[in-house]
Amino acid sequence: MDLRHLETFVKIAELKSFTKTAEELFLTQPTVSKQIVDLERYFGVRLIDRTKRAVTLTKAGEILLRYAKDFLSLKRETVDAIAAFKGLQKGDITVGASNIPGVYILPGLLNIFKQQYSGIRIRLIIADSKAIIQNMEEGEIDVGFVGAKDESKKIEYKKFLDDTIVMIAPPSFPDTIHIKHLKDYPLIIREHGSGTRNHFESSLKRLKGDVLPGLQVVAELTDTEAIKEAVKNGMGISYISKMAIVHELANNNLKCLNIEGLPNIVRSFYIVTKKGKTIAPPIKALLDIIDKWRRHEKS
Repeated sequence: MDLRHLETFVKIAELKSFTKTAEELFLTQPTVSKQIVDLERYFGVRLIDRTKRAVTLTKAGEILLRYAKDFLSLKRETVDAIAAFKGLQKGDITVGASNIPGVYILPGLLNIFKQQYSGIRIRLIIADSKAIIQNMEEGEIDVGFVGAKDESKKIEYKKFLDDTIVMIAPPSFPDTIHIKHLKDYPLIIREHGSGTRNHFESSLKRLKGDVLPGLQVVAELTDTEAIKEAVKNGMGISYISKMAIVHELANNNLKCLNIEGLPNIVRSFYIVTKKGKTIAPPIKALLDIIDKWRRHEKS
């Protein structure tokens, strides 16, 4: 069995198209088709149902997909280990992060890493915490940074840093409102799966007389920058990481609202890795850089 055939199979499962797979892997479509035929002959079972309208995996194909991802993850780990033996001269790493660490923290740290290890190519995936954890479970990323834990038994969590979630409004708003009046203002929320949303809603649920059901939600946005712009333009108020509004506060484009009756919402970000998986040397090098940065920030 050729691992390149497995790479093609996984890509077809991802793109649901032989044509797009051929384009992305720089192969001809007949080559892609032959590789799948070869795989099906090897296993003695049909793996993909292909019609004019859709490309879907058979039950056998779904089983193979789970193991194929592990095979390819191990292959990448092996390549990275050999690259480390040669002095971290070349290799690839895929980093996954939720919005706040992915946009406001990691780019500078990844730049430091790149300056030290110029031969290592970095891919950064930004999604909500739930998606990053799922990607980690499936072996699609090497290390992740998230703002919420789940109950997965496949994931290791290590505290990265603390964050404060604040309520923001345009500068013309009053400085303080009471929690019981929160329902009187249009509210912009984050999407399901967002760690920021999970922590905000959990804080409201812990209050006496849960105010969550009465909130006047006017929009659900998936991007922090979009939320900031919506608040600036008067669409409503919203909750957000304080790390994301440093420049806006300094330039008086937004303000932090004091919500009487609502305790400070402090949450932690976590570094996530897959249990039982050896941390590849490039990832170890990146984590060392992050650890030095954390110690410097605390001092």
